[in-house]
Amino acid sequence: MKTLIVTAHPSSTGFTHAIAGVIKTEREKSGVEVEILDLYKTDLKQDFLRFENIRELPSDPVKDAIQAKITEADELVFVHPVWWVSMPAIMKNFLDQNFTSRFAYRYIDGKRIGLLKGKTARVYVTCDMPIWLYALLGFPFVPTWVVGVLVYCGIDVRNFSIFRMLGHKTPEGLQKHLDRVKRDINKKRLWLSVINFLGSRFQ
Repeated sequence: MKTLIVTAHPSSTGFTHAIAGVIKTEREKSGVEVEILDLYKTDLKQDFLRFENIRELPSDPVKDAIQAKITEADELVFVHPVWWVSMPAIMKNFLDQNFTSRFAYRYIDGKRIGLLKGKTARVYVTCDMPIWLYALLGFPFVPTWVVGVLVYCGIDVRNFSIFRMLGHKTPEGLQKHLDRVKRDINKKRLWLSVINFLGSRFQ
């Protein structure tokens, strides 16, 4: 069993990395091999995706290395802050560059086929805006991740957690969030099971 944790926060003291650290510790207690891929610090740097004809992209050893990590992982975990009601640009570029056609998905006779079946995923996001405002906007980052990316590629989503108003939390309050990560790490939530089912039918 192997878990790949992908983080996207430029500060090493950000709560993103605290969450990733707790997940790594909890998984390793169960004998799981864990790797953290910090997109801001990894040597596997990727420029923004550019092409004229996507079918003529040259071979890319960095993409090959990252896709190998994704292939080897049984569980994918994504941890990032919410910026401008979305994921950071570096995380979006990670998806653009690596979750590509014929690796993560393909179409056969007009039907989408997810190629990453058998993998599970968890997403943890941090934010400072009031939860009612995200609710008013329909939590746009949730369907983007769950239906638009993960279910689309055949991945079973096990958890999507939102940690809000972190700038106003005491150290004790932040620790409660980390304790919640420990409790949630092995749970599968019913509503996400429903989203997985619906997403797989309507893509």
